[in-house]
Amino acid sequence: MNFKEAYEKSLQMMKDKNIKNLKEYTKLAKKENLLSATSLEYISRKEFNNLIKDVKK
Repeated sequence: MNFKEAYEKSLQMMKDKNIKNLKEYTKLAKKENLLSATSLEYISRKEFNNLIKDVKK
């Protein structure tokens, strides 16, 4: 799995599980072996809370 696939998987899981905050995502990321919130922020160049808002659209 490359970074793009891992990034897309992480965003899709956020959407599917209706993640609302960093604490919920961190728990899910550990359980499902997803990218960390820091990695998502780096790849997207957005703050985590803005990512959550974008995913919900």
